[in-house]
Amino acid sequence: MTRVQQALMAAIALCALALVLVACGGGDDRPSAQRRLEPPPEAVTKVLEHGPVKATVAAWPAAPRLGDPIYVRLTIEQKPGTTGVKAPFEHEALGRFTISGWTPSTVRRDDGTVVEEQTYTLAAPGSGRFRVPPLRILIGDEEILTEELPLTIAPVDPARAAEELAPARANLPPRHTVNYLPLFLIGGPLTIGLLALLVVGVMALRRRAVHQAKVTAYDEAVRRLEQLAARGAPDASAADGWFVELSAIVRRYLEGRYGVRAPELTTEEFLQVARRAAGLAADHRELLTAFLERCDRVKFAGYRPDADESMATLKAARAFVEDTRMRAHASGDQEAA
Repeated sequence: MTRVQQALMAAIALCALALVLVACGGGDDRPSAQRRLEPPPEAVTKVLEHGPVKATVAAWPAAPRLGDPIYVRLTIEQKPGTTGVKAPFEHEALGRFTISGWTPSTVRRDDGTVVEEQTYTLAAPGSGRFRVPPLRILIGDEEILTEELPLTIAPVDPARAAEELAPARANLPPRHTVNYLPLFLIGGPLTIGLLALLVVGVMALRRRAVHQAKVTAYDEAVRRLEQLAARGAPDASAADGWFVELSAIVRRYLEGRYGVRAPELTTEEFLQVARRAAGLAADHRELLTAFLERCDRVKFAGYRPDADESMATLKAARAFVEDTRMRAHASGDQEAA
């Protein structure tokens, strides 16, 4: 363990001790069990059918306000005899939503159909337009993605917030007054020193995390592009899902490599953000624009490319990923090979 890491751990331990000493206790009134939630009829829903597998994604409430819990349920129905289907839980967040809860369940019906459910409880970071990004499903060695779900988060109603807070404030016990001046005079210099060490340690860890994210983004994009190439070009019925997955791979690469945190935006809005990304050259922005517009023609305009054009689009995505990484090396970005 380096000196920076040792100092960081010591600072965190002291801060935790201070919080314990100041805190005066408290109970956890959360219920020990939660009743099963069911999506209402107005829930935002998308359905994907792929061979013997049917995947349904539902999000509710359809018009939430900031601060309301948002529920997203992935339901996978597998026809009798189907094996190797799973939806791995690998998320710390879904787009810009924070995951505060995750509940899985599996049921086998009388006819042999297996129904797997995964229910996410999400919290929005603010009001405005958001999108729940695609969820990944594995069918053997094949990987498919569900469609995005658009959600609009309304701001908090001030009148409603005041009404909800008034009873809670009226029932608060009287607070005890504590004089912190002697503590500050005694521990002030030590606290300042520990905070300085904490800042230095956090900055070092953050630089390391950013560097690692760039390497991981490249490796993950290459792995998923190779998997998509191994499946071959899609036919007309599978073109939508194939191109949705292809564009999602490139978007996630940009998010990890350049810090473009905008998965819920439309293609036009995403390109506006990507064009401002530091380190993305002008010719790369043009390639990205042409690539995403080609994917949108298939997803939204009903265009059906032939096999050669589909594989050429995939090769263009791979070339974009490789060229941006090579350009970063040439400019001095010391990224692991």
